[in-house]
Amino acid sequence: MIELDTSGFQEMINTLDKMGDDGEKTFKQALNEGADIVVDAMKRKIYQVLHRRSGEGQKGIKRGKVRKQKDGIYTQVAGITKGDISKVFYLKFSEWGSSHEPAKPWMRPAIDESEETAYQKMETVIMGGIENSFKK
Repeated sequence: MIELDTSGFQEMINTLDKMGDDGEKTFKQALNEGADIVVDAMKRKIYQVLHRRSGEGQKGIKRGKVRKQKDGIYTQVAGITKGDISKVFYLKFSEWGSSHEPAKPWMRPAIDESEETAYQKMETVIMGGIENSFKK
């Protein structure tokens, strides 16, 4: 699971809030595109670290839906979580280790490598959405 801090985007987020439904749509699009960058990095990194060739692990790394919580904060899950019981649940043992296997992190390094690019993409999408809103 990844968590990107959007506190640096607060001024843009406030502008999007004032835009109503268009702003919410733009913010969700920005989160999805940012998460896609991170998910792609995870898919590359899992092969580099674990050398799995079946492709099942890469297929199992996905992004979830953007959800708005009661307090107005948007959340989105990408990758796998400790509670994952899907077909690729074994990947969590590689990431976090177990009593029988030492940790071989692939998810955290992928996040660290792609975080800046994801933020830049999110900023580009948000700014484009704000500009398009003012053109209407």
